[in-house]
Amino acid sequence: MTHALLPWMDQPLQRHKGMGSHFFQGMSPAEAELAFDMAGYAFRNYTRVAIVRNPLTKMAQLYDRIAATDRVWRMRRRVGVTVPDFTTWLAGTRPNGNGAAMTAAGPRWRRFGAWSALDWCQDRVTHVVKAETAERDLPEIFHNIGIKPHFGARPIDTLRVHQPVSARYSPEATRMIEDRYQWDLDFYGFQPAELLLVA
Repeated sequence: MTHALLPWMDQPLQRHKGMGSHFFQGMSPAEAELAFDMAGYAFRNYTRVAIVRNPLTKMAQLYDRIAATDRVWRMRRRVGVTVPDFTTWLAGTRPNGNGAAMTAAGPRWRRFGAWSALDWCQDRVTHVVKAETAERDLPEIFHNIGIKPHFGARPIDTLRVHQPVSARYSPEATRMIEDRYQWDLDFYGFQPAELLLVA
């Protein structure tokens, strides 16, 4: 996405926060609004797009990424101590605030990765797009503002779920997703009966 929109960028976009620019990859809409204000731009006058993911798949992938990268979890596995199962881990996450990080100082991907679309976007986004249909939906949004980015080949998804999503979701885990991500599930068109099929 960043590469496709490069010709229309009038501000440098850094890879990480605090690298000499107000603007950086992965910034939340709230952080983007602050950066626009600091740079003297009228944030609310722009088209603001958020790409969101199905919370059922997203949380399973987030669990797998943490399991693969968290030093404590890896050390526990090496010495034969179990790590939290998916339902136990999910119970300790939040759809806002620290998300799936232990503290506010935790990795950004771990904090924001667990946020609900509603908490991520708040009232700061003009278009919410499903990641699964972004390739189809984004061109119309960009056409309406007079640009035609070329997205090229889709990147390979390196965060594949190691276990089928349906195998992860106990009835308890399904209820947690339904309670925390209701707006997301409505946006994706999931009905309660379909969630029970997942579990």
